[in-house]
Amino acid sequence: MRVLVADDDEAVLLALELLLRREGIDVQRATSPEQVLELLGTAAPASSAAGHGATGQVAAELALQAQPPFAALLLDLNYERDTTSGQEGFALLERLRREQPTLPVVVMTGWASIEGAVEAMRRGAVDYVPKPWNNAKLVELIRGLTPGGARGPAWQGATAPSAHESRAMQALRATIEQVAFSEVPILVTGEHGTGKELVARAIHERSGRRGKFVALNAGALAEGTFESELFGHVRGAFTDAKSAREGAFARAAGGTLFLDEIANMPLSQQAKLLRVVQERQYQPLGAAALSASTARLVSATNVDIEALARDGQFRADLLYRLNTIRLHVPPLRERLGELAALVQYFLQREIERYGLSAPELGPGVLERLGAHGWPGNVRELEHVIQRAVLLSARSGRLTLEHLDLPVSNGASSPLPRAQPLAALSAASVPETLRDAEKAAILRALERYPDDRRAAAESLGLSRSAFYRRLSQYGIRPAK
Repeated sequence: MRVLVADDDEAVLLALELLLRREGIDVQRATSPEQVLELLGTAAPASSAAGHGATGQVAAELALQAQPPFAALLLDLNYERDTTSGQEGFALLERLRREQPTLPVVVMTGWASIEGAVEAMRRGAVDYVPKPWNNAKLVELIRGLTPGGARGPAWQGATAPSAHESRAMQALRATIEQVAFSEVPILVTGEHGTGKELVARAIHERSGRRGKFVALNAGALAEGTFESELFGHVRGAFTDAKSAREGAFARAAGGTLFLDEIANMPLSQQAKLLRVVQERQYQPLGAAALSASTARLVSATNVDIEALARDGQFRADLLYRLNTIRLHVPPLRERLGELAALVQYFLQREIERYGLSAPELGPGVLERLGAHGWPGNVRELEHVIQRAVLLSARSGRLTLEHLDLPVSNGASSPLPRAQPLAALSAASVPETLRDAEKAAILRALERYPDDRRAAAESLGLSRSAFYRRLSQYGIRPAK
């Protein structure tokens, strides 16, 4: 494991290097934001990035961005030009979030405050460490940032990288970073398969809470087991209670309790949950004393819960307490710009999982994926790719039959000769995806003929990324 440590104080750098090297962690020092960018390979101007294969493909950019040279960055916020406000560090965080979206960044400073922590997390940090630091906790935190650790960039691999996210998903991430540190309940809404549990996990990972993340399908709990599942029971509480059992609230103590399908919970169970949310304490079945609830509550639903409350099918007083903050996950059909990166990720993951060779993609595969409506959202896409990879393993060629998706009513344009996945990730995406991206850019230019910035923002792109694509696709907007 190799970590980049940035601070303008040589004594701090030496202390951190000695500590981390003693734990088997390789350390590279940097003394300024400029040196950080140089070591990360992002100091070159944006125009130089356009030379990579001269293709501008989504998957090629993803491959380039997904391999930062360090497992993590430990970053001081204050440097010689600005020793108190942290603005140099914040500006660097903003740039790294755009250009190194998969690099976990932990910020540290001697003027720790809640405001500073929230601002750092809002700008892309995964955690916040005050000076002087606790050696054991700092080492534990750094180890948790490895690919197999418990922490890391929220949703890494589970949703599209931020370079290709829709504006709605970018806004969702920013809100998560702002609210994760709070204690208030959060309600996550969205259709089946959009990744509501991933959002809940991202909140937990960014919250700094040391307890576990516990997920429970609240709408599937039987009336007779509800209290035992949520609150636990003592030995002898009922006929079959031969031993004591911890409930979900106890297992999530100091952590996060995620209650999925909350709208499906019967009214009788809602009343029991309301008491816990109100009073922050619960009583295990058969216990004489109350237990304090220290779990942060995140719930989720895929239905119009306000309509249920108006119809008397969901308690309005419980809803008011569950949705102090509400987060909405948009469906995949509203963020199809992320589809190419998602397909690339799921293909590569399944190939590595089963030790298979990269399949050749047959004609029409990408067109069919792009034309599908994805009612099951990201989860459906994941299962389709998983099934297709397994069914095509023997032949080594992934075809339309392996996708098993309904035929679109629209006509499909022919694909060029099929390519192996290695070519897809390193050099090119099939023409249909290129054409779709080019068409989206042309539509944005038509909508905002005199405002390039607005055109870029409508596509969820930075101005530099937008201009790179104009060059890659040979688009010359009218002056």
